[in-house]
Amino acid sequence: MKKILLSIISILLSFSVINISNASNNIDHKLYKKVTITNIQIKKDYWEKVYKKIVSIFAQIRYDKDTTKLNKLKTLLVKKIKEIQNKNYLSKTDEKKLNLYNNLLYRTTLLLEFNLK
Repeated sequence: MKKILLSIISILLSFSVINISNASNNIDHKLYKKVTITNIQIKKDYWEKVYKKIVSIFAQIRYDKDTTKLNKLKTLLVKKIKEIQNKNYLSKTDEKKLNLYNNLLYRTTLLLEFNLK
């Protein structure tokens, strides 16, 4: 009985590992992972209100399907990220800004490339 249970558990674990490795190969899954990681950092760096405001803004954009606003945001974010990355030394505030801008860029890319098509 124990051998049967162990074999079933090992089969289930192997299927879950295969599914996780296949999901990490897709670009959208990688972006979701990056969004999740930067979300955690935003919650640490800023208040919970800031995070909730970001979520509500992107939910509204997703509802309105406003791609022009997203395209403008994307070009602005790419410009801001390049400005910060060109610095030789990043202060704590620069790191926080970079994380915030990356989060917004990942969310924008997800909406433009995958969710609003």
